[in-house]
Amino acid sequence: MNRLTKRYAAAMVLAISLVTVPLAGQVKAVESPAAAGASNADGQRVSILYFNDGHEIAPVTDKLGTRGGAARIKTLVDSVQDEKIVAFGGDLGGGTLFGGVFKGFPMVEAFHHIPVDVANFGQHDFDAGVDNALDLIQASRFQWISSNLVGSDGKPFGQVPDHVVIEKQGIRVGIIGLTSAMETTVRDERVKQLPVIEAAKQAVQKLESQQPDVIIALTQEPSAKDKALLAAVPEIHAVFTEEEAEEQSFVHEVDQGRRFVFSPQGNMGSIIRLIVEKDAAGGIRLSHDILKADETVAEDPALAKLAAEYQAKLDQELGKTVATMKQELLYGENHESRFKETAIGNWIADAYRDYYGTDLAFANGGGIRASAKQGEFTLKDAKAILPFGNKIVVAEVDGEMVLQALENGVSGVDRMAGAFLQVSGISYVYDADQPVGQRVSDVMVGGAPIRKDAVYTLALSNFMYTGGDNYTMFTDAKTKVGAGEARTDFELLAAYASKQKTVDVQSEGRITVKGFADVGDRHWAKEAVRRLASEGIMQGVSEGRFAPNAAVTPAELYEVVTAGMPEAADAVWWTEVGFDRNEKSASVTREQLAAVAARLLEVKTAKPVLSVAGETGFSDEGEINPALKPAVAGLAEYGLLKGRPGRNFAPKEAATRAELSYVLWNIMKE
Repeated sequence: MNRLTKRYAAAMVLAISLVTVPLAGQVKAVESPAAAGASNADGQRVSILYFNDGHEIAPVTDKLGTRGGAARIKTLVDSVQDEKIVAFGGDLGGGTLFGGVFKGFPMVEAFHHIPVDVANFGQHDFDAGVDNALDLIQASRFQWISSNLVGSDGKPFGQVPDHVVIEKQGIRVGIIGLTSAMETTVRDERVKQLPVIEAAKQAVQKLESQQPDVIIALTQEPSAKDKALLAAVPEIHAVFTEEEAEEQSFVHEVDQGRRFVFSPQGNMGSIIRLIVEKDAAGGIRLSHDILKADETVAEDPALAKLAAEYQAKLDQELGKTVATMKQELLYGENHESRFKETAIGNWIADAYRDYYGTDLAFANGGGIRASAKQGEFTLKDAKAILPFGNKIVVAEVDGEMVLQALENGVSGVDRMAGAFLQVSGISYVYDADQPVGQRVSDVMVGGAPIRKDAVYTLALSNFMYTGGDNYTMFTDAKTKVGAGEARTDFELLAAYASKQKTVDVQSEGRITVKGFADVGDRHWAKEAVRRLASEGIMQGVSEGRFAPNAAVTPAELYEVVTAGMPEAADAVWWTEVGFDRNEKSASVTREQLAAVAARLLEVKTAKPVLSVAGETGFSDEGEINPALKPAVAGLAEYGLLKGRPGRNFAPKEAATRAELSYVLWNIMKE
């Protein structure tokens, strides 16, 4: 997932990873702290090793580097010499392409090798359905627990215990498991989520009769809720929770450092190690460390081989057909998805909105990197279209935020910026000729004008939600489905395609473009292009696109010139210039454009323009056709003709549509 800077900006990451503190409640404090690596000759010691977010059996490689992988987790677990309890926090199925294809079973197999002792459920463990979750439980040799998930009979889901007590080295560790965000996975009456805090209180009450030395909670919820859990249930000494970010681990101190909330890196990027020590007098002390599963950690050979085998199977699965495309959906040879509505953009945004049932959905055009070909559509195709694997989150936003987002999306259309929004559940008009911040109008949601004070649910990538591409307007939005609970973009697209079976998508007027997105306020020919277009003299090549750098054909030049200056239609000099006015495949050269422009200027001003001397002043004037050199020299003297860098004229290069518009407009206004 992408960095959750908005949600966790206030979180304090401890720079010192070895901190020893007395436990809260009835646990006896000690006078002097012990370092995590020190021996405890007079008492007992056990390490609790925790990791979560196990969607991928192999290491993940992205812009943050390489991290995770079951083989590295195994190496780190083996490196800890203490007696240990290995706990997994949830999400070993769903959430990614690998998890969606194999539904968690490779991770269960890998966890047997590590080995894992106890596991909590994440909501993604139900993405493939309740039956699959039950099969995962049956396949596991480690113990699943849940304190707040129950079946339709009101008993713990899958008949797993609501708590366990594990004793190592005479230290009794009580463990409970708590899961939230079940509304973001498959709905099924056979699994229900009970309120987290109330369920935790009941589980802890049962635990206390077994006299644990330490009580920990494995949770799947945001750290802010974990802090509320600690405030409501003081008997819990530490919470091991879901990932807050891919690039770092978090340690939050509570009650002046007497209790903790631990959050490891996503994609099994680290292990949180909690060292519990008990002295001869029964006093308990805690210290903690973070073990990073990065590229410096050697992979366990047996698990590395297992991961490679499953990756090979995944490659085979990627080629399986999930739907049939009725027609090709182009993402845009000219980057159309970055400045106008496209059918593929509609399809992607619809996939997000359909999965979460939101009012609106946004998909940034820059994230669309391939077309969907006609015919068979595979998982590999979905990944090629959306290669970044962004998480699609859900937020409650007001209409003003939506309007600001739309304005931001069209602010860089002249640069074909990736921020441009493909949309679902909403339509809008934008005028590329207007100033940035004032381009969007006629915004409709559900067939009615948008209201600035209305609240809408919005599905979008976590990249945008946390400020990427300058989408900073969501700071005060309310998160409904965060990155920890969300599914990836290509996974949602593949699921939507599979649901549709036959995909038939068209552009349907969600976005209307006025003006030319590729001729912005900073373009040197903007005035000429806009004036000629407004008078109907020169048209764009498609909606929102003028193609200023495209070459001009003789037929196009004749059509444009005679539209702007009808008096030139039957001029005898057309033949003298040396090209066929009906030619639609060849390109007009810059020296030919100069020859036409010189004659037009003479028509307009009734004054001679062709230079008798024929000296152009350009460094490459020797390359100019001698018959056309007087026209080039005359226009240069007149100030209407400019060269290229290095005082070159480049006479044989193709004249562009922008150059034609600039020359013609300046002649017409003489």
